[in-house]
Amino acid sequence: MVKVVLVGAGDRANEYSKYALLCPDKMKIVGIVDPDKIRNDIMRERYNVPKENCFASVEDFVRRDKFADAVINGTMDHLHVQTSIPILRKGYDMLLEKPFAVNQTEMQELVDVVTETGRKVYICHVLRYTPFYSEIKKHLMNGDIGRIISIQQDEHVSYHHMAVSYVRGKWRSEKVCFAPMLLAKCCHDIDLMMWMLSDIEPVSVASYGGDFQFTTKNKPENAGTRCMLDCPLNDKCAFSAQTNYVEPQAWDQYVTQPLEAKGYKWELYKPYTEEQKAILIEALNTYNDYGKCVWDFERDGNVDHQSVIINFRNGATGVFNLVGGASKAERNIHIIGTKGEIKGEFDSGKFVLRTIEPKEESGYIEQEFSIDMLGGSAGEQGAHGGGDIRLIADFCNALEGGEKSISCTDIMDSTKSHMVVFKAEESRKSGKIVEISL
Repeated sequence: MVKVVLVGAGDRANEYSKYALLCPDKMKIVGIVDPDKIRNDIMRERYNVPKENCFASVEDFVRRDKFADAVINGTMDHLHVQTSIPILRKGYDMLLEKPFAVNQTEMQELVDVVTETGRKVYICHVLRYTPFYSEIKKHLMNGDIGRIISIQQDEHVSYHHMAVSYVRGKWRSEKVCFAPMLLAKCCHDIDLMMWMLSDIEPVSVASYGGDFQFTTKNKPENAGTRCMLDCPLNDKCAFSAQTNYVEPQAWDQYVTQPLEAKGYKWELYKPYTEEQKAILIEALNTYNDYGKCVWDFERDGNVDHQSVIINFRNGATGVFNLVGGASKAERNIHIIGTKGEIKGEFDSGKFVLRTIEPKEESGYIEQEFSIDMLGGSAGEQGAHGGGDIRLIADFCNALEGGEKSISCTDIMDSTKSHMVVFKAEESRKSGKIVEISL
């Protein structure tokens, strides 16, 4: 059994810690670190953690003698490095949420500490663990489409996800979260590209993008300041706080704090009672930012769409397109090799493998694959297409000396995708092609 301390009792730590309930013989939560007393108490009660093992800060935590094997660090992006360093120096191994650093200087600082301490640090690139992407990776490892010539990937962020997370939410601006959207949202996708071409170094990148839709100049003339309070467009607006959080109930992980402050336990996705709904609406109509008009937020030059073109050392190329505000959330991938191609859509769990065959009338042989995205019951799958639970299971297995899976991402591996993102942002802001040095 791996004994784990949660540092940051937010949504991501909640997802990973579920493994302790599903497999209590594999992982046990033995400590909580979070300055929010309410969330600290909720997680303490959920996992039956002794009060003496609950802390308001990392500083308080590391004053104690080491009492666990590892830490799951689910703090906000800009806190990852400053919270991780003292924990690693205390002797804990770590599962660290992505992105593990918000700039190149921080990244190198943390990598140096990992080298210094010799601790194991794995990064939460959960999409590697989904049955969909791991199956595609196996076909590439088997040489089924030959050497990769080109990878094309798209991520379409739905209009409601875009609104709640990247316009109203914690990741709306670099001034708020210290990370651009390409890093905060899409380092998953860039990591997948680096993983598919794992033996080849990226050498240069060009990137273009901006904020096309969510700017103050696009606010309708007669729109109000708060959706449910004074806006005549509330019933028609796709970005209404009412439809994002209240009716139908969705994205409640972003707006639970007013309920917690009134003494309600932090249990996501359970229907609101009428009393809870009233508390939530009052908060959205008065002080809670999530109730404000979607066009009234400063986004500090952040993007709602971006294209990234990467050149690899062997001449292969990769293209990634982010589009925020799409009608349907979707991730697509198309890998073309010297012997064939793989083309699929993550959300449906379907991809095709085509191999060149001149004797066929079509010129190729096609196989269709439909992946079981759950791989178990809905309660066992976790978020991200089943990736979350598989990630934490692999983490525990690695700490116990088991063989690491093909999906396992240690921090040294993850520096490649982070560097690509940092240089892509440099390119986007400068309008120049930028060299990548690893």
